[in-house]
Amino acid sequence: MKLNLRSFSILFILFSFSSIYSQTSGIKGAVIEDKTGMPLPGATVTIVELNKSRVTDANGSFIFSKIAPGTYIVKVTALTFQEKEITEVIVVADEIYNLTISLLEKNNQLDEVVIKAPTKAKVESVKSLLTMQKNSATVSDGISAETIKRTPDKNTSDVLKRISGASIQDNRFVIIRGLNDRYNASLLNGSPLPSSESDRKAFSFDIFPSNMLDNIIINKTASPDLPGEFAGGVVQINTKSVPDKDFQSISIGSGYNTVTTFKEGKTYKGSSTDWLGFDDGTRDLPSAIPSTEVFTSPSLTPTERSEIAKTFEYDWSIKNEAFKPNTSFQYSIGRNYEIKDKVFGFLFSATHNLSNNINEFVDSEFDESGTAAPSVIVSNYEGANFSQQVLTSAIANFSFKFNQNNSLTFKNIFSVNSRDLVVIRQGKEDVTDVGLFDEDIRWFTSNRIYSGQFGGEHYLPSSKIKIGWSAFYSDITRSIPNLRNNRYFTNNPDSTNPVDSTPNAIIALNTGGINYGGGLFFSELKENSSGGKFDVSKKFTIGEDFTNEIKTGGFVQSRNRDFFARQLQYNRLVNNGNFNTSLLTLPNESIFNVENMGVLSPGVNGFTLYELSKFNDAYQAGSQLNAGYLMLDNRYKKFRLVWGVRVEDFTQTLDTRLTETEYINSKTNQVDFLPSANLIFSISSKKNLRLSYSKTLNRPEFRELAPFGFYDFTNRYFTQGNPDLVRATVQNYDIRYEFYPGKGQLFSVSYFLKKFKNPIEIIQQSLNRTLSYGNANSAKSSGIEIEFRTLLSSIFNAESMVLLDDLTLFSNLAIIKSNADVSNINNANPEKSRPMQGQSPYVFNAGLQYANKDNGWIVSANINRVGNRIVFGSSEIEPSLWEKARTFLDVQIAKSFYKNKIELKLNIQNILAQDQIFYQNIYTEDVPQSSTFTNLSNVIFTGDPLNEDGYDSKTDDVILRNKFGRVISLSMTYNF
Repeated sequence: MKLNLRSFSILFILFSFSSIYSQTSGIKGAVIEDKTGMPLPGATVTIVELNKSRVTDANGSFIFSKIAPGTYIVKVTALTFQEKEITEVIVVADEIYNLTISLLEKNNQLDEVVIKAPTKAKVESVKSLLTMQKNSATVSDGISAETIKRTPDKNTSDVLKRISGASIQDNRFVIIRGLNDRYNASLLNGSPLPSSESDRKAFSFDIFPSNMLDNIIINKTASPDLPGEFAGGVVQINTKSVPDKDFQSISIGSGYNTVTTFKEGKTYKGSSTDWLGFDDGTRDLPSAIPSTEVFTSPSLTPTERSEIAKTFEYDWSIKNEAFKPNTSFQYSIGRNYEIKDKVFGFLFSATHNLSNNINEFVDSEFDESGTAAPSVIVSNYEGANFSQQVLTSAIANFSFKFNQNNSLTFKNIFSVNSRDLVVIRQGKEDVTDVGLFDEDIRWFTSNRIYSGQFGGEHYLPSSKIKIGWSAFYSDITRSIPNLRNNRYFTNNPDSTNPVDSTPNAIIALNTGGINYGGGLFFSELKENSSGGKFDVSKKFTIGEDFTNEIKTGGFVQSRNRDFFARQLQYNRLVNNGNFNTSLLTLPNESIFNVENMGVLSPGVNGFTLYELSKFNDAYQAGSQLNAGYLMLDNRYKKFRLVWGVRVEDFTQTLDTRLTETEYINSKTNQVDFLPSANLIFSISSKKNLRLSYSKTLNRPEFRELAPFGFYDFTNRYFTQGNPDLVRATVQNYDIRYEFYPGKGQLFSVSYFLKKFKNPIEIIQQSLNRTLSYGNANSAKSSGIEIEFRTLLSSIFNAESMVLLDDLTLFSNLAIIKSNADVSNINNANPEKSRPMQGQSPYVFNAGLQYANKDNGWIVSANINRVGNRIVFGSSEIEPSLWEKARTFLDVQIAKSFYKNKIELKLNIQNILAQDQIFYQNIYTEDVPQSSTFTNLSNVIFTGDPLNEDGYDSKTDDVILRNKFGRVISLSMTYNF
């Protein structure tokens, strides 16, 4: 049945629109002011040979569709600007020619400017694009759809690590300038994205496929029109909008993981819709189970409890199955219709990716009572995680342009992202004991996200006022339906006595907890967010050299979250009889069968079911944000100042219970004034010097405030919220030098300083492997960023060599130092200051790309590395847990055929396949001496000549080690 459903779904997508596609050619572009790089609305663009004209819209954009192939002259005119003609605009069949044109103000000069060199169209586009880039109001970095296409990245989290100063943690959470992921804001098509995780303030960027992206921009400094809650960066994800031309494409691919594909994996019986990313109800709680209040009531008799246990008919068996190759599929269609000066278009895309993965791990604990090596190992487990990840997404974007001054857009994205995980773990709680524990976990998690934005842009030519507005709604559902774990203990696996060598299930007697088997966990998080924003801007001049723009706007957002969890566990029934201990020797596939529940025979009992849910396993939370801003953009000769203030009125509520009679009904309200200023000095037409200051915020997330606790079976850590958290404030300072030598090349160097008050840290508690959140007194983070992108022909001064002109070398490096005052978090902890939790001391990206449009070959290699960082802060009994630096190396080879209608891509990811290591430092008095070069390198990259916080395989304690494989994939795209 599953195969038939899958086949039907794919065939439906393939043939739904197959009869309506067409191919067109045209010219698309934008007109901007040469001096400022700002879009120029109201300009007239004419194709001379066809006598066709368009007037640029509020964004300075224009488009000519259905233009016959040929060579044309494009003329541009605008009031108070010099006329310009561009020659040699070559339109090729079934392609859109992109042309961006910059115009000079007349300044009382009436002569027109005409460009008539054979290659000037290309020169004009490059020059204008660089003008827009260097005239950005804030320090920002980004990546375009074309660049994304030339990487092996499948989802947004992979793409983000290509951007200067960015890296990815846990393969899905973005780190900007090495800061913890909690210090970033995320926008989708201009609207805020809520946290997709129930246990952290972060968004899981692996949800969105990379081929749905138009571009990603990361703003690293603030401006009044941006959200005030960030310190690392504002990640702006823009999905593809209306296409430039009609198109239809299909892409299919398959991948091989060196440690997973065709290897024997562990799986269990799920539901018929798991391949789509959601459960069909197979894992749901039985309808017969009463509410938590009833099930925990003492009035419920053992017989009644046993009858309820009989309604739980889940298959606990774990089976062996060879993992198949990874698969990927996408279908996309776009249409653009013109009726006089009205333009309507739509884009639809559906994606399905399935990835299998096996990663082996070693999980250990040490006696940390001593301070010198070697530590004494206490417990040790080995095992593997067997996972299947599914990503099913659809995008539907619509646009209607009434005329050059008014347009509407409606953008929608729906995504289902799931992970089906089996964990097999074996080891010893006490390494001195001969006894052996065996644990197994079945864990299915599904995230469903919908985000929609309806907005408009309007330009009033007479008053030169630009208006933008949007209304947004997003909905997130995150469910864990029936996470099940079981646990066995063998007294002596090597014994010849069957009593000692037979595994026995560890089932509680009238109690429960994480140390027992037979556990069931259900949870569901529902969150919706709605709101809107508007912006109004107007340009005006004072004299000839003083140009200005005033911009004001408002923003409202309402969020509501409802979370509940239920924890159940099988127990041994001992009321009015004796428990049948032989049941404990049964394997997973039969131990919790219905016939083993309740009274088995007179005086002989089996299992029953108990509720372990606590009052704080459910909470409701909400927030209301009302914001307004005023921003001025002043330009005088070579100076530009973008400054203003943003006011945010924020109210947050949390409702939950601690005990039967004790409630938490918290409500906080804060009004913050957030000033910011960006000063830009244009040293020359190719060079900028930027200075920036801003005040920003970091607020606690709902989950961080809620006292609900969750046990993560993959790392064996228990996380609990803290209702006493307060918001953090951040003072940000930046200085940046930029150089744009031409041909898409760039060099920049930046210095930044951030001062935190009350930063929020994840810290370990006194209980072993227990985590919570706390406010440190203060923290400071500072660093430098260096980035360059260049053609090899420029380096070797050999622009005539076609090969070198097709080779692009790029790299970015961020070196960061941080220090947090944690003396207030745990007075018994001797560690009073340390690096900020989650802060990396450096982030490095580099790559080399060969691209030749004539022969259709594109080859690229990318490398990414981040420094060691603290995962969890220290407690009075546990030192900080660190994650060791890893290096990722990826390669892609792509070739286009048949007039670019077919493209083949070979991707090789994670070539180095380095282990992921989490460790605790053991500081020894006898520190080995290093070379002068090594000491200097440590000073530069870690601030410590001896690198004492770095990983030392001889002395440091490895708490967790994960092994990953290389992934080799091949995909083909066919453009109709």
